[in-house]
Amino acid sequence: MKKILFLVSVLAVAVSGCKKDDDDPSNTDKLTGKAWKVTAITVNPAISFGGISITDLYSLLDDCEKDNTSTFNTDKTYLDDEGGSKCDPADPQTTPGTWAFNSDETIITLDSTDNYNVLQNDGNVLKLSSTEVDAGVTYTYTVTFGK
Repeated sequence: MKKILFLVSVLAVAVSGCKKDDDDPSNTDKLTGKAWKVTAITVNPAISFGGISITDLYSLLDDCEKDNTSTFNTDKTYLDDEGGSKCDPADPQTTPGTWAFNSDETIITLDSTDNYNVLQNDGNVLKLSSTEVDAGVTYTYTVTFGK
């Protein structure tokens, strides 16, 4: 009888231990159903604009761009929204697109063409990066979103 109770106890601990892993939300769970707003855009190394080197690209955005949001849906679509102030009144309020994660959810692809490394995705902060080579220099762009 003691062996049976011991086995039941071990199984209960093993099952509850496994259940905890199942409760951890995936990157998809943490990404979807939220309106994400860009809070920072940086580039490294700095880019020169009119003789001034700059790494903070967010500071170059107009206010009408800073209120834009992106909402990712579980059906692998997303919707970019112009927010309360549109830079061009003729632009549509929303623009749809598609998204997909790679198998381990570390790279997100937007519209089947643009790949971004997922640096952080905790459900409150989403940080993505991409690289671009220009004139032999590799630039790393990092975009941070908040809810």
